[in-house]
Amino acid sequence: MTPEITARKLESAARTIAASRPRHRSVLLVESDPDLQWSLARMLTVDGNRVVGTSSGEGALTVIEQWDADLALVASNLPGTSGVEVARQLREWKPNLLVILMGEETPGPVAKELSSYVTAYLAKPFPFEALRALIESLQLTPAPAE
Repeated sequence: MTPEITARKLESAARTIAASRPRHRSVLLVESDPDLQWSLARMLTVDGNRVVGTSSGEGALTVIEQWDADLALVASNLPGTSGVEVARQLREWKPNLLVILMGEETPGPVAKELSSYVTAYLAKPFPFEALRALIESLQLTPAPAE
């Protein structure tokens, strides 16, 4: 092989490795259903994200004080506090945090409340592919791999 062909192959391999590097995002998952929380956390982790899960609004606020999340997935129905209220409090604590509200109701009835606190709304039940596509559409900058 000539040095030119070897250099092109090395460049191609370097691009392939860079493109396949895990993309880490920090995701706060707030879901009171333990089975759904586990499933979502697993899917997000397999996709290369760092995930911290909690089942309550209080837990979410405790986590966000100590952990720098890029994205929060918040169930609309939580024990004690509504998901919209949790989203509001999370955004007050971290104004640049992206928040996806997950709920059974259609977005129409809650749209006025969502506008300033929620980045996107995802109606339950949803396929994992829909969540993946939504997260990709937000174009979060992945954190460097650890």
